[in-house]
Amino acid sequence: MSDLIEDPNDRASRYLKNFETAIAKFTPTNEDAEVSERAVRRVSDAITRYFGDARYYIKNGKPVTALASVAYAEGLMDALTFLGLTKTQATR
Repeated sequence: MSDLIEDPNDRASRYLKNFETAIAKFTPTNEDAEVSERAVRRVSDAITRYFGDARYYIKNGKPVTALASVAYAEGLMDALTFLGLTKTQATR
């Protein structure tokens, strides 16, 4: 298979398998934790980078990878929002 052609089923299956492993090791905490501005900025930077990756991949014929990248960015943004660590600016 060409490097430019992705099999969505294969890609999704790999992501699901990897996530299943990750979620099996995932343990939320009940402890109140303070989050530093530096940590929030680090996540914000990752959001921007994943979005940039998505734009790169869509332009280079890898729509499945682009979709995964933008989904990562959206998930991180959702996490910051759910934790009350973001402000949303109104659009005109």
